[in-house]
Amino acid sequence: MLRWQLAVLACCVAGSAVAAEDESRTGLREWLNASGSLRGAYFSSSRELDDRQNLGAASVWLRAAPKLGDAATMTLEGWSRDDGGRRQSHLREGYINVRSGPVDLRVGQQIIAWGRADELNPTDNLSPRDFTLLTPESDDQRLGTAAARLTYHFGDYAMTAIWLPSFRSNVIPIPHTPGVDVARQVPDGQGAAFKLERSGTRWEGSLSFYDGLDVNPDLVFLGVNQNAADLALRNHRIRVFGGDVATVAGPWGLRGEAAYTWTSYDPVMRPLVKKPFFYGVAGADRTFDNGIYVNVQYYLRHISNFQDPGGIGDPLLREIAVQSALTVNQRDRFEHGLSLRLSDKWFNNTLEAELAAVVSLTRGDQVWRPKVIYAINDQLKLTVGVDVFAGGSNTFYGRLRDNSAFYVEMKYGL
Repeated sequence: MLRWQLAVLACCVAGSAVAAEDESRTGLREWLNASGSLRGAYFSSSRELDDRQNLGAASVWLRAAPKLGDAATMTLEGWSRDDGGRRQSHLREGYINVRSGPVDLRVGQQIIAWGRADELNPTDNLSPRDFTLLTPESDDQRLGTAAARLTYHFGDYAMTAIWLPSFRSNVIPIPHTPGVDVARQVPDGQGAAFKLERSGTRWEGSLSFYDGLDVNPDLVFLGVNQNAADLALRNHRIRVFGGDVATVAGPWGLRGEAAYTWTSYDPVMRPLVKKPFFYGVAGADRTFDNGIYVNVQYYLRHISNFQDPGGIGDPLLREIAVQSALTVNQRDRFEHGLSLRLSDKWFNNTLEAELAAVVSLTRGDQVWRPKVIYAINDQLKLTVGVDVFAGGSNTFYGRLRDNSAFYVEMKYGL
């Protein structure tokens, strides 16, 4: 408890010091287009399924976007943090963007987020996330990846080609099970992606293709030694063809997104690798006259070449196959459900409440994430919320029940 209290205090003290900068530093900051925040938080549980509780988290986030002439800009963004004793730093973005007429070229570490649906994005396969980070905002879990992105604009359209010279994997929580050792094996590999997009019109949309390593690792079986079963989280190559569309119908916004993924599954050589699958999302959103925002979506997954892992005869292999299927959300041939987002603001937008949820209609597992954000002043913001995972142990969200947590975060904007 003391750790997070000191972290919040440090945020406030450091923020006061920043506010006292002299005018020369202010001029440099304006040229850098610099911003950032200091954050201190308390989480009742970690997000790593390791039974750690009552954790303090402290972090500093910095961003700069100076202009390098009339046609070029640089963007630098990163953080350094301590999540309950887990210390790390990460450069989320560090790239140069050059524009010449209709051509944009962006080279360096960058976050590339694809898809028009809310949170559930079948085409978002390029930039990884760290799902174990202790942060209230899911977008803050995004990690940058090295890339060269070339975009050509013509009328309402844009064509983008992306080269990914290296690879980063999603960081996902894995339960610590006695008698089971799980290694994280992230391979080296290159990837490429292409996208044709239309925007700025009543009907917006895109078609995209990705060929590279899967940011979502598979849980594979390596063998059995004298003391434990050896498993590994390993990323395999995939190819993804997808698209999205968005339009308006009166006061409603309508969105759809879908993709088909070809995987490296082989029934003999790679039986635990995720199987090819279709993933689609369709929904509507609206902001009502009283300020309430509503977003409702329906999602559907269909697994090709599906075989029920629960039907495997050998008990050890059956359990490994079930856990592998749960890790990649392929426990059933068809899986469908609903997502919901509600939000409202009061007191001149200083108080905001939001509820986000995903409910599987196949097995009944679900996640609920209500939170309240209060802007104490222009710099200081308080966030209070809870993540609740529910369902049976043989379900995608139910296996994350130990990651249910209450949290409080104080954020000081620089």
